[in-house]
Amino acid sequence: MAEELRFFLRTGVYAAVIAAIYWFASYDAVTDSYDWAGTTLLVAAALAGIAAVAVMALFARRALGGRPGSTLAVLVRWLGLADPGGAADDSPLATELDPLPPSSVWPLLGGVSATLIGLGLVFGPWLWLPGIVLLAWTAWSWVTQLRSAP
Repeated sequence: MAEELRFFLRTGVYAAVIAAIYWFASYDAVTDSYDWAGTTLLVAAALAGIAAVAVMALFARRALGGRPGSTLAVLVRWLGLADPGGAADDSPLATELDPLPPSSVWPLLGGVSATLIGLGLVFGPWLWLPGIVLLAWTAWSWVTQLRSAP
């Protein structure tokens, strides 16, 4: 789990640096303004990456019983600072791996139904009505498949 969270942290820091560079590079001398849309999206990407790490640290602290300093200890382990080798396969929470779910077609059909609903909002109810029916069927089949899985 540590490498996954380091990925989110690196993504957040990278997006923050790019947002700062983009802010200064987007200056338009003619209109005397900056590009707010691109900067806002880059800042949101930076906050999302860093928030993912912060939320996981909060859940890890709860899993460790909320001991004082446990959040910092978990972050140090996640970032690989506690182990000089920084092995990516060490689990900082020492949990067992969950078995992989069986392959399924229902996530794909869920995406198709969401696409139909979205297109129906643009082009009319002749697309979103079948999308809603397909979504209901997909959700029911996906849930019953998960319940019957070993």
